[in-house]
Amino acid sequence: MKALTTVFFALLVCVACKAPKEDSPIEVAFSPDAEHIEEINTECFRYVGNKDTVLLATHIDGTNITGTLDYALFEKDKNSGTIEGVIRDNRIIAEYTFMSEGVASKRQVVFKNTDEGWKEGFGEMKTVDGVPVQVNIDSLDYTHKMALTPIPCD
Repeated sequence: MKALTTVFFALLVCVACKAPKEDSPIEVAFSPDAEHIEEINTECFRYVGNKDTVLLATHIDGTNITGTLDYALFEKDKNSGTIEGVIRDNRIIAEYTFMSEGVASKRQVVFKNTDEGWKEGFGEMKTVDGVPVQVNIDSLDYTHKMALTPIPCD
């Protein structure tokens, strides 16, 4: 009887070890699938020309977008900040919160995906609740040469 109990216990241990394993939250967070999804949803873009540089790093979650946006335009104050908004009709429409000369500011930015790359749209602006926004997003001018093209994200 003692031998039968030992065999039964050994069999029970073997079956228990074969049960489906639940991943810990840490394993799930660092799984290759999670890293791959993060990589797919993160994109970086840059414009360099005429002593100007613009860098845009985006993270896309459905139609929502967040990221960073940095301007280093020749003979102008450097702006560095974050964007938060949506992607709609082949455009990024976002609020840009940035620092320039130690002062925090906000304004709306709109980028359109063109054949040349992402181009910022310019047009008449008005202030709504203290934030400059475009009067008419559908009539913005994208004819300038400053197109942000894809680059590897660091």
